Amino acid sequence: MENKRFIQNQYKIAVLLVNFGGPDSLRSVKPFLYNLFSDPTVLNFPFINLYRSPFAWLISNIRDRASRKMYKRIGGMSPLIPITYLQAEKLQNLFGKNELPVDVFIGFRYCKPFIEDTLNEISSGKYEKLVILPLYPQYSYTTTGSVELIIERWLKRNDLNSTKLHFIKQWHTDEDYIESYARLINNSLLNLDLRSTEIIFSAHSIPVFNIENKDPYQKQIIETANLIITKLGWKKKWHIGYQSKLGPVTWLEPSTGRVIEQIAQRNKNTNILVVPVSFVCEHVETIFEIGVLYKEIANKLEIKTFARIPALNTDKYLIQALYNQVVGCLENNNVSIKNLLLLK
Repeated sequence: MENKRFIQNQYKIAVLLVNFGGPDSLRSVKPFLYNLFSDPTVLNFPFINLYRSPFAWLISNIRDRASRKMYKRIGGMSPLIPITYLQAEKLQNLFGKNELPVDVFIGFRYCKPFIEDTLNEISSGKYEKLVILPLYPQYSYTTTGSVELIIERWLKRNDLNSTKLHFIKQWHTDEDYIESYARLINNSLLNLDLRSTEIIFSAHSIPVFNIENKDPYQKQIIETANLIITKLGWKKKWHIGYQSKLGPVTWLEPSTGRVIEQIAQRNKNTNILVVPVSFVCEHVETIFEIGVLYKEIANKLEIKTFARIPALNTDKYLIQALYNQVVGCLENNNVSIKNLLLLK
């Protein structure tokens, strides 16, 4: 899929939104998995670097059939791709509405347009500033750290010319980001009996090895969840669970499935509302893993009601949060927003 520009004028500032990526068809599932498992930040255990490529080939072949079935159930491709384009378009429109001279680009880590290709495109322009904004609110070596690694490699081989690069590492406490979750949760709670409802924040798991090496991801997930709970004024039970484990390493626990089981053991007459807290786009982990697999677990355990909120996607408060982060980054680096307005 080609990268596209959302406005014809070329301005002084480029913003690169970065996300995970995904297969754009069933045929691209295996190449996507190979790219994923080839990333040294995703699977990092002793001696893996000695046989990373053959291991990535092996595991992508083993998982291809099951992954194809999951993607077929959700429409034959990852919805993350078109949603990311919509997010970029809405962010571009918000910059335009506020008359800021910014061009928005997209780069994916594991599928086209790759981050490196988009950097090539940006470097061919005459931008004075480049703000890189990973769509991972919480920092982890496995996500934002992987983006940093790719950019460092690209810079060793290429030149941004006179463009100055700024990198936003985390934005998990942004007020509009928190507001976006609070509003979606409140909308879902309208359909549930609050006397018997518990909230589960479900985050993508990462290897415990990373946490032991001072990866701040788990701490930031907890910070985000606490801010949302405070914003909601929620006084009842809530939990954090982790999902989407893969590979022969120890992962963050408890799993979201285990949390559901623990709730059922205590009281089956409970409503469960799952909040996909580390995901800003719908993809297979939210639609299939939460919406199908965890729902099946809850139904088998005879949980009264199982529901989930949608991913933030193009919620106006999420787009405002992205805008906040870019403007804040520029201001923190001595870029006058008032002067930018004069360039229009």
